[in-house]
Amino acid sequence: MTEHAGFSEAGPTPWAVAVADINWFTTESLFRELDDESSVLLALRCMDFVNGWRKGLFPWSPTCRTHHWGVRSFARDMVLPSGWMKRYPRVGMRPIGRAIRGFWRSRREDRRGLILTYPHYLHLLPGLDADRTLYYNLDDYALYWPKQADEVRELERRLVQGADATVCVSAYRAEELRQAFPRMAGRIHHLPHGTPTAFLADEPRSRPTAPPRDLASLPRPLLGYVGSIESRVDWDLMDRLADALPGASIVLVGTVPGARSGGDWRGSLDSLLSRRNVHAIGWRPQAELPSYYAAFDVNLIPYLTTHPFNVACSPTKIADGLGSGRPIVATAIPECRLYGHLFDVVEDADAFLAAVRRILARSSDDGRASLRHEHARANTCAALAARLVGLLKGHPGREIGREPHGDAAGRTVNS
Repeated sequence: MTEHAGFSEAGPTPWAVAVADINWFTTESLFRELDDESSVLLALRCMDFVNGWRKGLFPWSPTCRTHHWGVRSFARDMVLPSGWMKRYPRVGMRPIGRAIRGFWRSRREDRRGLILTYPHYLHLLPGLDADRTLYYNLDDYALYWPKQADEVRELERRLVQGADATVCVSAYRAEELRQAFPRMAGRIHHLPHGTPTAFLADEPRSRPTAPPRDLASLPRPLLGYVGSIESRVDWDLMDRLADALPGASIVLVGTVPGARSGGDWRGSLDSLLSRRNVHAIGWRPQAELPSYYAAFDVNLIPYLTTHPFNVACSPTKIADGLGSGRPIVATAIPECRLYGHLFDVVEDADAFLAAVRRILARSSDDGRASLRHEHARANTCAALAARLVGLLKGHPGREIGREPHGDAAGRTVNS
C-alpha cells in the first residue's frame, strides 16, 4: 500500500484514516467519494457470519483481503463470529483492530485517524494508538436495541467524551448530545448526508425526466415515495393523498413486507395498496434510484412527525431528492425543517395535500429547481467527506446545521 503515499515533504501532513464501518449505503457513498490528497483511507465493512453468508461473503472471499477501492483508498470486508459487536466485543473486534494496525504500519510516516460509526466500537480504542478519533453518529442507536438502551447510551457517553470530535448527520441529535454533554459541546458538529454523484443532476430540472420503463404506462402526475415500507411512514396521509388525487399515480419504491408483518399501521398500508392509482413496484437497486427521483413530478417524505426514529433521523431522501432537482413535499420532522427554503415542509395533512396540489398546478415546478441544484452541488458526498475528515484532523470548517436560513415554519439540525 505504500506505493500510494505520493506526498511531498513540502505538502500537508499525510493521514492514514481507518473507518469502522461502512455498512450503510450512505457511509459507503460518502467515503467512496472522498478525494483528499493528504489522506489515505481504509474502509471496513463489518458483519457477522449470517449476514456475510446472505451476501455471498466468507472469511476467505477476495474482498475480505485489503484491496484497492480508489486512487487513495482501500476497503476490506470483515466476516466475524455472531455476537462480535454486542455480546463479546473485546474478543470479537480483535480482527478489526489487527486490520487497522496493519494498515497503519504500512503508513508509518502518516498520522493515524480513526472514524467510528457505532458506540460499540469504543471497545476498539484500547488496542489502537490513534492520533485523533471521530465518532460519526448516524442515528439514535438506543432505539435500535431498546432492551440494551442503557448500555448503548453509556457506550455513547464514553465515546463522545473520549473522541476528539463527534459528527451527527442529524441536527436534532447534535443538539441532544450537546445538551447531554455540555463540556463537549464545542466538539459536537452537525454534518448532514451528502448527495452522491449518481444522484446529482447535470442541471436544474424544472420538469421531470422520462420515467423508467416500469412506470412508462402510468398516467401523470407521478407522486413518488422511495424508501422502506414500514411504521415510520404516515400511511393514513398517503391514503388521503391517493383519495384526493385519483388521477395521479402514487408510486412506492421499496419492499412491501409480508401480509402478516407490521402492527397497527399495516391496516392503513393495506387500505392504500388497495387503491387503483397506487403502485407498489418493490425494491430497486441503489444505482437505479436516481432515475425514479428525477422522473417524479413530486418526491414525497411522508414521515410521521411523532415517531422517535423520525424525530432523531436525517433522511437520506433529502440529499438524494435535492440532487434530482425535483420538488419535494415533506412532513415537518426536525431535519426536514432545515430545508424549508428548498422544498415544502408542512405541519399537517391538509397542508401536505395543498402543497402537492400547488406544485402540480404549476406544471410540476415550484420555482426552486435552481436553488436545489445549487445546494446539492455544494453538498455532494465528496464535499461532505472532505469536511468530515477535516473535523477528524481538527479543522472545524463550516457547519451546515448552523447556516443562517429560514424554513417554511420560520425556523432556522441520517433513512
